[in-house]
Amino acid sequence: MAEFNVEFSTIGKVVVVRTQGYLDDAGGKVFREKCTEYINKGCIYFVFNMSETPVINSTGLSILLDLMVQIIDYNEGEVAITGLSTLTKTALRMTGVLTLCDYYETEEEAVAAVTP
Repeated sequence: MAEFNVEFSTIGKVVVVRTQGYLDDAGGKVFREKCTEYINKGCIYFVFNMSETPVINSTGLSILLDLMVQIIDYNEGEVAITGLSTLTKTALRMTGVLTLCDYYETEEEAVAAVTP
């Protein structure tokens, strides 16, 4: 599997997180640390674009769920997801992640949905 990378940009108050590669234990650690830095700075509107992440293992799913709870429940923020493959969309449905946020076909739609 490809090495995991994560890229951040901001559009207004929305933090766009673009992942690339296999979201596993090591990738999840990087993903969590970098997202937590933004949360600690007061950012509460996120879009996770996972179009370059075709596979997420159980630890990656757990980290994603944990981040969403931290953003949505603890900080009253919003999250939208885009770019899911059929496999990752199924996994996110099964783990309850997609009950916490909505899925959008494009990054633009996702950003518009969470823009305050």
